[in-house]
Amino acid sequence: MHYRDDVSRAGADSFRLQVVATKNTGTEAPVKRIENNSFLYTRHLNMFFVAVTRSNVNPALVFEYLYQLVRILKSYLGDEFDENAMRNNMTLIYELMDETMDFGYPQNCAVDVLKLYINLGNVKAQDEPEPSQLT
Repeated sequence: MHYRDDVSRAGADSFRLQVVATKNTGTEAPVKRIENNSFLYTRHLNMFFVAVTRSNVNPALVFEYLYQLVRILKSYLGDEFDENAMRNNMTLIYELMDETMDFGYPQNCAVDVLKLYINLGNVKAQDEPEPSQLT
């Protein structure tokens, strides 16, 4: 998913060719400098979650946001969400990213607070009883 257009498509393709296509085993550094951009990334199953910056940012903040984003997506889509779940819930994911990030700065990443504001009907019920259990 290409959330913002600050990075050129060529930069994203370079990351894809240099990191994703090389079948990264997880032993490489999670930061890659390509075309004056710093790509900071983590993985969930076979998906890469990537943040890109052109300036000097706090990498701990970036990685904490990426880990929180994966945690939030697990809460909404299930622990083993995959690429198809992401594709089928793009509206939800854009809403979550809009709520958790403001002008590139992380905001509220608390799942219980997010669920108060964002519920598009696709939310995985965690502690709610099944409708058949209510009667």
